[in-house]
Amino acid sequence: MGIQIQTTEDGSDTCFNEEFGQAYHSKFGAYREALEKHVRACEIIKLSKNQSELKILDVCFGLGYNSFVAIEEALKANPEIKIEIVGLENDIEILRKIPECKMPDSLKKFQESLRAIEDGVAIQKIKLDHDATLVMTLGDARETILNLDDDSFDAVFFDPFSPAVCPELWTEEFIRDVVSKAKPGAYISTYSTARIVKDNFKKAGCEISEGPKCGRRNGGVLARRHPEPKAKDPVD
Repeated sequence: MGIQIQTTEDGSDTCFNEEFGQAYHSKFGAYREALEKHVRACEIIKLSKNQSELKILDVCFGLGYNSFVAIEEALKANPEIKIEIVGLENDIEILRKIPECKMPDSLKKFQESLRAIEDGVAIQKIKLDHDATLVMTLGDARETILNLDDDSFDAVFFDPFSPAVCPELWTEEFIRDVVSKAKPGAYISTYSTARIVKDNFKKAGCEISEGPKCGRRNGGVLARRHPEPKAKDPVD
């Protein structure tokens, strides 16, 4: 079993994982999918214009497109913004493929930064740009996510392989853990439209809507964590 590089319709490369029998992106385009389904859906540009710091959780980091495009668009909107990406990934081999893939020129410096990834180091801090940092966390996401602070991320990109082949990352328990890390009102984007996915995001306290289709039949789930309820006025 291995990982094979494939070219998508927008000219950017993705990979096909033989173990799971799935590609990391649709044929529509790896770059375009990251831009539309995750970055724009989670309102990264709007957030960047309105605040000085941006913190994103990238669950199943994969080839890094979601995070790289988020940084690119955030810096266009606000060149002074400080960005921290926390990436959760279990497979060092897919991270090794990042520098080998054809990506837009604007992402090449991010690709090259991933050459610094080391085997056997659970948490690695990598500078991606002058004020953009990736905290790469290697290991089972169901365990590593428990080390993150609740209510701390402005957006969450949720991108495991499908529920059919990787059901352990779509359970009610894990999705609840993921949602708990988002700030109240933050968006969580994913491509799956499976009933269990919709139900589990609702159970975790999210409003859900359909995300951009991006060449797929359905647009996936765009979840938004409910804002915390207002405190009740004290009773006299």
